[in-house]
Amino acid sequence: MLRSTLIRTAIAGVAVLGLAACGGGGDPLSGDDDAGGSPAPAEVKSITVGSADFSESQLLAEIFGQALAAKGVEVKQQQNIGNRETYMAAIKDGSVHLLPEYTGAALSYFKKDATETEDEAAYNALKAALPSGLEVLDKSPAADEDAIVVTKATADKYSLKSLGDLKAHSKEMVAGGSSEFKVREAGLKGLKDKYGVEFKEYKTLDAGGPLSAKALLDNQIQVSNFFTTQSLIKDNNLVMLEDPENILPPNNIVPLIRTDHKAANITDALNAVSAKLTTDSLTDLVKRIDVGKEAAKAVAADWLSKNQLS
Repeated sequence: MLRSTLIRTAIAGVAVLGLAACGGGGDPLSGDDDAGGSPAPAEVKSITVGSADFSESQLLAEIFGQALAAKGVEVKQQQNIGNRETYMAAIKDGSVHLLPEYTGAALSYFKKDATETEDEAAYNALKAALPSGLEVLDKSPAADEDAIVVTKATADKYSLKSLGDLKAHSKEMVAGGSSEFKVREAGLKGLKDKYGVEFKEYKTLDAGGPLSAKALLDNQIQVSNFFTTQSLIKDNNLVMLEDPENILPPNNIVPLIRTDHKAANITDALNAVSAKLTTDSLTDLVKRIDVGKEAAKAVAADWLSKNQLS
């Protein structure tokens, strides 16, 4: 969900072309009589699984897809679609039918004014906020939370323990990370609105990837956004700043699926996966990809086998 070598490549433009080429059934989930509002079928024999443009999402898409394939479902993978705005468009228009998602982040996408800070509350609010034609299955105990981090040297220099502590020194500091972190509530917008924090400069780099890691460790930036399943944080002794105002939402892993592809054979297989997945195991799996350079497909197959899900 990122170790110093994490790759979260921004290829949304390429992905959009790929989605256009692959087609997909169903009308967009917009308007009153959309195809996405169709009832769930008795059985689904084929499904297209999508992922975002970072390694943890790709791993989860492989885990979901291989678990379904083990149950006899024909699975197509549409990997590296892009950021949330891009892959949400894909599931809405039917280019993909299933995506790994995160409860709090998805809730904020569908409900801009969401305030839920507890796991179960965020999950229930997400279910209520989804448009007709989209549903979530069981959430997993595994979670990948946003973390706003600094190096230990920076924390010591400015006596930083919480995000509020940044205010006194933020005008001297440069923040960096993804384009989304610059504008989202779980980022610079929330830091300004809830903590009064404004930085001297912002450098657009990548989403918890190698560019952000190098810039932070080289002190080219002093604050960035990483994720709690990233071994990068522990491996480099980074400090995750506390968030008493709760601008960072709970983010349990959850399958997001089109209703027209939600059948018992799909639901049962994916709920079994979600029940077995833990934050610690997810952290280890992603490290094997980002640090060990193993293929996501092989890492997913190994985990499924060890957990008797394939």
